[in-house]
Amino acid sequence: KRIPILFYANKMDMRDALSAVKVAHLLNLDKISTKPWHICASNALTGEGLSEGVEWITGQLKEIVNAK
Repeated sequence: KRIPILFYANKMDMRDALSAVKVAHLLNLDKISTKPWHICASNALTGEGLSEGVEWITGQLKEIVNAK
């Protein structure tokens, strides 16, 4: 199944935090070719980036439901 995968690159408030692009590279996310995926830079303390991820996963799930 093409179940979407959402990753949060949390702790973006930390001085030495890696960018979401760097995290995706280190996790080899580009190797995931059978499922849609998305990575969001986030900060759980402030909520920054959380809504972007929720919007993306919601859109992906709506596409799955509408395709049936």
